[in-house]
Amino acid sequence: MKSNEEILETLGRLIVSNVFDQFYHGLNKIVYEGTPNPLNKKYHDVFSRLDQKDKDLLREYSVKNTTGVIFDMLKIFEEHQEFKFIYEEDGKQVNLVEISEMLKAEPLSEYGWIARFSKHVKDHEII
Repeated sequence: MKSNEEILETLGRLIVSNVFDQFYHGLNKIVYEGTPNPLNKKYHDVFSRLDQKDKDLLREYSVKNTTGVIFDMLKIFEEHQEFKFIYEEDGKQVNLVEISEMLKAEPLSEYGWIARFSKHVKDHEII
């Protein structure tokens, strides 16, 4: 079985690539580049009228909001033991809350999952 650190890193990579980076990429397409998706055109039409400073502020707010959603989702498993967040390999199970000092905060610090694994957010950007 993988080590606890490997399990948490795998989870972190999945959350960052499938949740955070997907959101961030979509946000940049809508706000900065335009989007071929007609369902998002109305958003691009509004956001394209913002100046660069306001677009950057919108992105900063959206990133903070998204990291907050990830934090709150993971917090559910920490605060409600009736719900389990389990990793299983070869018939062995590990409770992810128990192998992390604070699962909800794993994505957020300057050494957290987002800072380490995101393809889009780099050190100079606010998480």
